[in-house]
Amino acid sequence: MPAPDSGRLRRFLGQTAFWHRSLVVRLIVLAAIFLAVPVALYVEFEAADRAKRELLLETIRDKGTALAQALRPTLAKADSIPYFRLNESLAEMRTQTAALKLLFRPNAPGTRGFFYVAAAPPVSTETLEDERARLGEAGVLDRLSESCDGEVPLALRMDRVDGRIELLTSIVPVTTSGGCWALVVASTLEDNGLRVLGRPYWQSPEVLIAGAIYLALAAFVLVLFFDLWRGLVVFGRQAVQVSAGTADGRFVDRNSIPELTPVAAAFDRLVDTLKGAADSIRRAAEDSAHAFKTPMATIRQALEPLRRRIEPTDERAMQATEAIENALAKLDGLVSAARELEHATADALDPPREDVSLDALIRGMVEGFPRPVLPDGPRLSADIERDVIVRGSAEMMETAIENLIENAIGFAPPSSEVRVTLATHYDRAIVTVADRGPGVPPDRLDRIFERYYSDRPDSPASEPHFGIGLWIVRRNIEAFGGRVMARNRKGGGFEVALELPLA
Repeated sequence: MPAPDSGRLRRFLGQTAFWHRSLVVRLIVLAAIFLAVPVALYVEFEAADRAKRELLLETIRDKGTALAQALRPTLAKADSIPYFRLNESLAEMRTQTAALKLLFRPNAPGTRGFFYVAAAPPVSTETLEDERARLGEAGVLDRLSESCDGEVPLALRMDRVDGRIELLTSIVPVTTSGGCWALVVASTLEDNGLRVLGRPYWQSPEVLIAGAIYLALAAFVLVLFFDLWRGLVVFGRQAVQVSAGTADGRFVDRNSIPELTPVAAAFDRLVDTLKGAADSIRRAAEDSAHAFKTPMATIRQALEPLRRRIEPTDERAMQATEAIENALAKLDGLVSAARELEHATADALDPPREDVSLDALIRGMVEGFPRPVLPDGPRLSADIERDVIVRGSAEMMETAIENLIENAIGFAPPSSEVRVTLATHYDRAIVTVADRGPGVPPDRLDRIFERYYSDRPDSPASEPHFGIGLWIVRRNIEAFGGRVMARNRKGGGFEVALELPLA
């Protein structure tokens, strides 16, 4: 015998496999992949680009340190001979992609600022002042003022006044007896391959181009996936409307995906076949009932002369005619039951749909229901909420409610009350028929809505019962998206509730 949890485990695995096949779940997973892949690739490529930049900047800083050491003798002479060959020395050392600038802070008391004293290539005064202000904002000059020992590495983009872009890569302090010199090595970013230095990695051309291509591809895939999903949703909505009887078109007319056209055509043929089958069943039910009713009526007419010719003392003949009449009554009930059964089957295949005022329908049924013949017969009362509109078939709903009322009256004890109530709860209409009868044994509650199930004793004087009344009730109500519930009442009695969606 399997463990008690094995069934729940199988159901859980089945539900998990079901959701794995869901297009919505797959779309969410696909979107998550489209978001995660570029992030992971960007992190890896950005780390590689950062290592490349650091290597390049380290090379340029080492070059700046070497240039500063080579310039030290010239700077020592400049202590005694102001600005001794400084421009010429910087011009000899510079390259095509690097600009050299020399700052000086004398050892005079109270002097903390740096002054530009030379540049190669020569630049305008406005450019020098702008660059000095940028260095001051970055805090570089303050750090140089605090200490003129060692190297201060720096990577700072400088957009010059003339439009050229430079990248400060190193500022090397050189201390002499006259003061503190600072050699600024700035690489001119003329080459497109070097323009990304000093910028965030996401601003690099290759990242922007790759991002644009990736976004275009992701958008195309998601639009394709969404279009397929939308086509299936349209199919589902059309199917719901066909089931609800509100469809205003065919599947083929509402399909926008060429590959789904054969499926749409098959659905349309299926709907037409179901409607045709329902019409055929209705016609067959009427034809069969008419075919049986005619010979039965003939038998009844032929039985009347025989009954008049039988002597009252002939008990055997009287019993025979009575047996024939009982058989005809049962046969008539069978024909009516078969007709109702076939109509219920046809209505389940193609249920008619219209807005039904359920309160007016039930109120009319209660007011027009036959009064009990005996004075102590069951009384019928109602508590009906107003303005309750549902969508379905008034005839099918009337048949279902009438069967419940007749069933309740048939089991209700003398002088008791059969109560019919109509109320709304959220988006549902609830019809309840309650009696004070003997109820139903708990072990048979699940069977009373089965076809041909009957649990009431038949007597020769009672009408025959074939066990299809409650089955028709359930079929009619479920055809409109409702449900039927039955329970024994506290204190004795039985209650059947019908739930129908509001229009």
